[in-house]
Amino acid sequence: MRLDIRYRMQFRYDSPVREAHNELRVRPKDTQGQRLLAHRLTCDPPCRILSFTDYWGTTVEHLGVLGEHDRLEIVAEAAVETRDRDDPTIVPIHPDDGDHPLDNIELLSESPHVRWDDDLRSVALDATAGLDDTEAKVAAAVAATRRLLRYEKNSTHIGIGLDDLVAGGTGVCQDYAHLTIGLLRLSGVPARYVSGYLFASDETVGAVESDGANGAGSDGDGPRGEDEDEVAVQTHAWVEAWLPGHRWLAVDPTNDRPVGHNHVIIGTGRDYDDVAPVRGIYSGPGRPSVEATVEIRHMEPVERTMTPRPRRPERPARYLSSTFESQQSQQQQ
Repeated sequence: MRLDIRYRMQFRYDSPVREAHNELRVRPKDTQGQRLLAHRLTCDPPCRILSFTDYWGTTVEHLGVLGEHDRLEIVAEAAVETRDRDDPTIVPIHPDDGDHPLDNIELLSESPHVRWDDDLRSVALDATAGLDDTEAKVAAAVAATRRLLRYEKNSTHIGIGLDDLVAGGTGVCQDYAHLTIGLLRLSGVPARYVSGYLFASDETVGAVESDGANGAGSDGDGPRGEDEDEVAVQTHAWVEAWLPGHRWLAVDPTNDRPVGHNHVIIGTGRDYDDVAPVRGIYSGPGRPSVEATVEIRHMEPVERTMTPRPRRPERPARYLSSTFESQQSQQQQ
C-alpha cells in the first residue's frame, strides 16, 4: 500500500517571541514492512534543519527559528510503501535488541508515563494468572485494558498517571498503550511504546470506513468506499511486546485489530516521552496556541517492489533530546 502523509503543526503567539527551538519525531522509519520513499520537512519562517538518530533509533529533526516572529508553521510530508506480512503482528527484531529478555531491562521497568501501584499490580496478576505462554499474556493484558478503559476523545492529558487513568475509566490511544505496557511489564513481559500513523477514519475501529454494504474498510475485507482514499487523523500509538525467539509481537489495544499495512511506524521507546511528535522551547513574552493536523492519502503503488536490503548503520546522536524539556512549547522569559 502506498500512503502519502502530511503532518502540519502551526504555532501562533499573541505577541512576538524572540526565538523558538523544536525537535520533531514525525518521520516514518525505513524498516522491514515499510519503505520510506520520500520525506520533506519545511518551516515558515525558514530555518536550518538538523537531523540525528536518538538512543531508541528514531529519526529526530531539530529546527531553530532566530529573530522575532508571531507564528511558526512546520510541515512534514512523507511517502511510504507498506506491505502485508505472513503474520502481520510479528515484527522482525533489530540485531541490537539482544538475545535475552533482560537485554530489554529498560522495557521491564517503570518509565515517566508508565508507573504503577499495588492496585495495578493486582490487576496484572489477576489478568495473567495461570498463563505461561507470552502471547497469551499479551492477549490478556490487551483484554484487561479494554475492560478498564472506554475510548473518549479529550478525556485525559499527557502525563496522567495509570492510577488516575484507571479511576477515570476513559482514554485515547496513548492511554490504551500506556496501560497495556504497564500490565505487561508487571507480568514480566518487556513492552515498548510505538508512535506512528494509522490509515483509518476511526482509530477505535482501525480501518477506513466504507460505503459498501458490509461496511468493510480498505484492508481487503470488503468493497472500497468512495471517500476512503484520504483521511484526517492524529498520530497513533500501539504496543510491541517481546516474545521468546527474538520477536516483537505488535498489538493495537485501541481497536484490538492486527497491526499491519495500515500502520506506519515513526519510532519506539519506553513510553510517549521517548517519541513525542514535537518538543520545544521558545523565548519571549508571547503565549502560544498550537494546532496540529495529519492527512493521509492512499495512492497507487509505485512500480518498484519492497525487497529485503541490508540495514544501514544508524548515526549516533549528536546531543541528547533531554535538552528540550517541555512537551510542545514552554515559555522562557
